Amino acid sequence: MKNMLPVLPFGAALSLALLLSACGKQEAVGDVPSSEELARQADAATQAIRDQAAAAEGNGEKAPVDLTSMESYTNALRGYTIMVPSGWTVDESASDDNGQVYTETLSGTKLAVSWVENREDMAWLKAVERVEDGNEAMTGEAVGQNEYRASGTLTNGLKSRQRLLRKPDGTMVQAEVTYADDQAKSAEPLATTILDSLTLQ
Repeated sequence: MKNMLPVLPFGAALSLALLLSACGKQEAVGDVPSSEELARQADAATQAIRDQAAAAEGNGEKAPVDLTSMESYTNALRGYTIMVPSGWTVDESASDDNGQVYTETLSGTKLAVSWVENREDMAWLKAVERVEDGNEAMTGEAVGQNEYRASGTLTNGLKSRQRLLRKPDGTMVQAEVTYADDQAKSAEPLATTILDSLTLQ
């Protein structure tokens, strides 16, 4: 399976991270892994998910999504990996060093995944507030202290599934899959698989 590695030049990304850290921002300033290490981490994360699916099928359960059709996107600078369906297009104008936006051209289903600084936990609190106070058609639930999941219908009518993960340094990674209501039958299990694959490094 082909691994999708970050498009950001590592030297420029690391220099930016160190500069922001010097200004008092929360940044990961450790060594950026090599391309070989990124590939190994992405393969390991993907293989773990496939192993779980294989075990489930061995117990008579059928996997809702064909994992052989998925690729891994690893963000070295921000320290996370997520699986993305092969063939989805990267929206370069909406992507940056912190994450990427992918779109399935035919259905319009979209994945947005990004690292967020989360200074004083404000980004986390605002994300949760948008779900719990901003839209009655969205529901959310904390999963322990460092994970939050939400699903429902956005104000624009699109279906949404979201996952937030708080990192040990207080920053966070958020991922959201949105899709049209008439795509729900196929998109919901796919969204669950994508969000479940989000792994911190």
